Amino acid sequence: MADKNSTIKRQFIQSQIRIRNYINIHDKVTGVLLAVFVGALVAYAAIGFRYLIHITQLFALGTFEENIYEYVTTLEWWQIMSSTISGGVIISIIYFLFMGEKKAGAIAEVMDANTYHNTKMNTKDGIFSAITAAVALGTGSGAGREGPVVHLGATLSSWVSSKLHLSNRMCRTLFGCGVAAAISASFNAPIAGVFFALEVILGNYALHAFAPIVISSVTAAIISRIHFGDFPAFNIPDYQIVSFLEFPAFLMLGAVSALVAIIMIKSIFFTDDLASKLPIPHWAKPPIGGVGIGLIAILCPYILGAGYGTTDAALKNIISIDLLIILIVAKIAATSICLAFRYGSGIFSPSILLGAVVGSTFGYFATMAQPDLASSNGLYAIVGMGAVSSAILGAPISTILIIFELTGDYQITLALMAAVVTANLITNHYLKASSFFHLQLKRSGKDLEGSRAQTLSRQISIRKIMTHDFSTVGTDTNIDRVKELLLNKNKNNLFVVGDKFNIRGIITIDELREGLNRDTTDEELTAEMICHQQNFHLSPNDTLEQAIYLFKQTGEERIAVIADDDPTNILGVVSQRNLLRTYNRVLIEADQE
Repeated sequence: MADKNSTIKRQFIQSQIRIRNYINIHDKVTGVLLAVFVGALVAYAAIGFRYLIHITQLFALGTFEENIYEYVTTLEWWQIMSSTISGGVIISIIYFLFMGEKKAGAIAEVMDANTYHNTKMNTKDGIFSAITAAVALGTGSGAGREGPVVHLGATLSSWVSSKLHLSNRMCRTLFGCGVAAAISASFNAPIAGVFFALEVILGNYALHAFAPIVISSVTAAIISRIHFGDFPAFNIPDYQIVSFLEFPAFLMLGAVSALVAIIMIKSIFFTDDLASKLPIPHWAKPPIGGVGIGLIAILCPYILGAGYGTTDAALKNIISIDLLIILIVAKIAATSICLAFRYGSGIFSPSILLGAVVGSTFGYFATMAQPDLASSNGLYAIVGMGAVSSAILGAPISTILIIFELTGDYQITLALMAAVVTANLITNHYLKASSFFHLQLKRSGKDLEGSRAQTLSRQISIRKIMTHDFSTVGTDTNIDRVKELLLNKNKNNLFVVGDKFNIRGIITIDELREGLNRDTTDEELTAEMICHQQNFHLSPNDTLEQAIYLFKQTGEERIAVIADDDPTNILGVVSQRNLLRTYNRVLIEADQE
């Protein structure tokens, strides 16, 4: 009988293992198929987005070409102004009819959806965000192309997940697939697409997500190359590092790049604050942005559009030093106006252009100071492109890979890494944030810095985990009343309050036991004499992360929660046990996703 039971038990366990293995295989096959589908869907969406830009540009500026570096110099001032202003008017109409006070999304909104909304994104808003971005870029906006494409890719992957009712873990994986495919199709950079999705959007390198994201990125790259050819975004000469003695110059370029990145970020937020004070609705702001860009472009037409032609010219070292300096100022001003007045939404391409121009300018002075040791201006432009863009985007690994895939040049990797690390360290230290996107979200009250668990812990307020297991007593309450409340009334926490109802301390069973062991008669003991004093408290709007920090600093077992507007109003109590239980749940959720 025992052998029979043992056999049945063994067979049951084996069947469970077979079922589990089947489910795992099924999930992996499903994940691969969905990754291919999302990669193809996003790739064609990115291709359509690029064609929409070119078609708009054909009507607005008279050319279908992507590289308009030389063409813009042939435009009359009225052509520039009519293009940018009409673009702003069209965008305003789209905002008014379909989006209202919402703004076109880019990478920050994708990060927000991943962290706070379980990858859920509004499909309608995503589509119209892409349309407004295409109209803006086609009519001359100085904003970027990649941010809107990433937003579109994330929107489409979110739509697929919602239609198929996938688990949170699979939704997050597909979300990364959409982002990777967008970068891969836009830049023809499949490796960089993978690491950008993992580094910037998902915020981790989870193994379960790695394979589907790679497959999706490769799928998008193949489709993009079928349509546009297998060429890097910039065709540059074969630059070589002249001497390893140049590396101090590369480190210095990293520091200069950090300074430029900080100036650009500060300029964008400063302009945004000015725009927000205007007494007009948000949907009416794009024409003002169009006027501003038009005026700048009359003086410096090279800032029109995504700027790939200008970037290519800087990398090939064919821009004069006077124009390089003008471009630095003009591009920062143009990008700030575009983002502040909703005449475009991306910052990826502008940061790359700005970096190339800054690097080329630095290279001009470096070669003039040490002509025998310094490499070409074009090499410094490549290094500057990586340093400035990584400092703004907060993606050093992804940026290094993107620059490598954009240029196809192995020789400058060490110089690029040195400058990128220097720029990121300085920028992070000064801004107290890892990227422009994190600062954008912080301005809206959302902090995404740190791990996934840390971010989740910032979303849980103390109001949700506090209990009402407490009572209050006066300072002169006798020990018998304290015992009655703690032992007979099952109150685990007694807060001792003074004449003005301010908290003097807390009494638990431990304090009661210590008080009874004193060489004092019960008649002489009062609540104030045995309470454990606390001169700090929590607010109901404090987060789980803040509470963990306070418990760690004070070593307390329980802390009172007091209303913000009334220091005498005790709302509840938080115990260390409840705090740790909630945090453990957060860790489990973060690991499962």
